[in-house]
Amino acid sequence: MRPLYFIFWIGLGFSFRLFFRRIREVRPSRKLFGRTIFVSNHPSAFLDPLVISSMRKPVVYFMTRSDVFNWFTKPLFWLAQMIPIYRAQDGGNSQEKNKKVFKKATETLAKKRNLLIFGEGLTDDIFERRLKPIKKGAIRIGFTALEDLDWKYEIQVQGLGINYTNPGIMRSEVLIAAAEPIILNDYKEAYLENPSKVISELNRVLESRMQAQITHLRSDEYLQLHEQIMMLNREGMNVHCYDKQYTLEQRWAYSQQLAARLNDDTSLDLKVLQKDLNAYFENLETNNLTEAELYWFAIEKHWKLKTYIKWLIQLPLFLIGLIPIGLPTYFVKRFVEKKLKRRVFWSSTKMIMLLVILAIWNLILFKMASYYVCLNTLIWITLFLTMHFVALGYYLFGKNTTLLIKSLRYNAQKLQSLVEQRETLLTQIETFQF
Repeated sequence: MRPLYFIFWIGLGFSFRLFFRRIREVRPSRKLFGRTIFVSNHPSAFLDPLVISSMRKPVVYFMTRSDVFNWFTKPLFWLAQMIPIYRAQDGGNSQEKNKKVFKKATETLAKKRNLLIFGEGLTDDIFERRLKPIKKGAIRIGFTALEDLDWKYEIQVQGLGINYTNPGIMRSEVLIAAAEPIILNDYKEAYLENPSKVISELNRVLESRMQAQITHLRSDEYLQLHEQIMMLNREGMNVHCYDKQYTLEQRWAYSQQLAARLNDDTSLDLKVLQKDLNAYFENLETNNLTEAELYWFAIEKHWKLKTYIKWLIQLPLFLIGLIPIGLPTYFVKRFVEKKLKRRVFWSSTKMIMLLVILAIWNLILFKMASYYVCLNTLIWITLFLTMHFVALGYYLFGKNTTLLIKSLRYNAQKLQSLVEQRETLLTQIETFQF
């Protein structure tokens, strides 16, 4: 394990458990090392490799798009176990350059080290619950390695599915599911007879198995409808609208079942439901409300009391965190949102920057404080580590303050018509059976 990879493996593992409310794995891998090529979907740019490498046991070498490598990043990426891969859309002689990449991949697998490839090859600017077509690179790399190694070792390709409730929001949730692996050695005779045919066929199998690990909506026509239904009935993977009686695994399963239902339905009833839901959410927007806020303000019992109690508990953490947490967070937020045009990169970039900057900034503050306050070294270390919880309290205090202030604008009578419209829609959704 190279130095930077190890640092991120340790540091991010703890940070992600604060960033995400829940983290779950379905069919987890038990081995640190192996000769597996993991192929994952890619819904959230920089966040995906960090989540997979820090939240799963296997140590991986990342196959990373070549255009992010330059004179400055190349040595850092080497320390983080990244290998450049050249895409046709980036221009240049990608096929010739990738011959060297395939050789490097073979050397990595020969040393009993895993590879991680994001099979879709790109990330959309808007978070979507579906799988784009999978490239054939992973299967090709596996068979190339087997040929170069005289088929002496077992090499397998395994699909992964990353399922976020929303990757751009702190205290969201993530579930990582692993598909049944494809053992490439089992296809030796067929591959030697017709390589192109076998690669294409296995790539289709891989894509199908990956689709089964995520919520996959075939048409973008129903992406919004799928989210809207999950928000109203509170059974699915929406980040804010969910019933706590359901586990994350149950919500993931519901999200998949709902997607399958929408994929197969072309009825007029569905079009009517879609039209009515759009009208409801437009009405919410007109009233400057979200579905989650309407539920909290008008439906959930004792919401305001519970939120006030949380607010009072978080207030001391907010005050403590103003300088050590608030100051660097403010400047990092401004810098990232100004410099990066694509929002999909914001959350992961902020996280990495804050992981480094907050540690350095707080070390400086603690060093300065040690000149005036004499404490045992172990106590200083403990206080330094508790700053993670101060950061969480700082964030939640701001979120709850905003909600409490906003709730003052509304009363039950003003929200009643929206609640009635919502109840009518829930009845329509209940008739939309699986």
